[in-house]
Amino acid sequence: MENTEKSLDVINDLIKINNDRSAGFEKAGKDLKEDENGLTAVFSKLSDESIRNDPEVEQVLINQQRGIVEGHDLIKSLRDQATNGDHYDNNPNDTDVATEAFHEDTAGFNSPQGSYAPESETVIPDQEWDVDQASASGNSKLSEFFVNELKDLLWAENKLVDTLPEMAEAATSSELRNAFEQHLTETEVHVERLEQIFDILGIEPDSRKCEAMAGIVDEGDEIISATEEGTAQRDVGLIFAGQKAEHYEIASYGGMIALAKTLGYYEIAELLVLTLDEEKTADALLTEIAESQANIAASNEPAEE
Repeated sequence: MENTEKSLDVINDLIKINNDRSAGFEKAGKDLKEDENGLTAVFSKLSDESIRNDPEVEQVLINQQRGIVEGHDLIKSLRDQATNGDHYDNNPNDTDVATEAFHEDTAGFNSPQGSYAPESETVIPDQEWDVDQASASGNSKLSEFFVNELKDLLWAENKLVDTLPEMAEAATSSELRNAFEQHLTETEVHVERLEQIFDILGIEPDSRKCEAMAGIVDEGDEIISATEEGTAQRDVGLIFAGQKAEHYEIASYGGMIALAKTLGYYEIAELLVLTLDEEKTADALLTEIAESQANIAASNEPAEE
């Protein structure tokens, strides 16, 4: 159930970004006082492409609805056979109830643009997107800041690719070791996404030292040195270091999504949403390991005299 809710959050984010994209291009086209080098046609084409994405998502949900109803009917039929036709179902319209409930969950696909999905934590509320942003986004101070932060994130993610194997090796519990190894695989994908974003922007991937992540990693090294190998105390320290890195990345990616939307980089925003969701999942897993295992075990370990 938890994975389903997280998947729905990501779908909601991507739908919201897609609708923002469509609305932004449409508004940019309308705001042009004259057809400057065919820009009106370009904006119209991009808006239409975004609109065409929604029926595909709607069809997925319709197929899911059909499967829910068919499954319900099958279970109802088997139940009735098992009770020799003694229908203890007091609601003959329960199939309709299930269908209505599904429609409530997916309400908005035939609504006006912008109301397809509820607001989600990872999507910043709408900002006005106009033709000035469309024309200046690639050559503005905000765009410059955005690219510099991309360089920071690329350095930070590459640093974690080097550091997570050491954290996994230092972990005492197999659960924590597996969590670090799993996130290493995800972090390698995060690096690839950032490189893809540089490619979308038409610039070579580049990085600059992220002082925040460098400090977090140094602190993690100190924790390993200051704790005894094979203890739950070391796991607690590693979780602290790991979550400090996750929280930094969660804050960074959340802010970058907002900037990408403001600059009209909707494809980039979609990629950043995927990474942000994985960072949140990794952070939640570390919390679960701490609360269910490491903290309790460490509290029962005697302190050195």
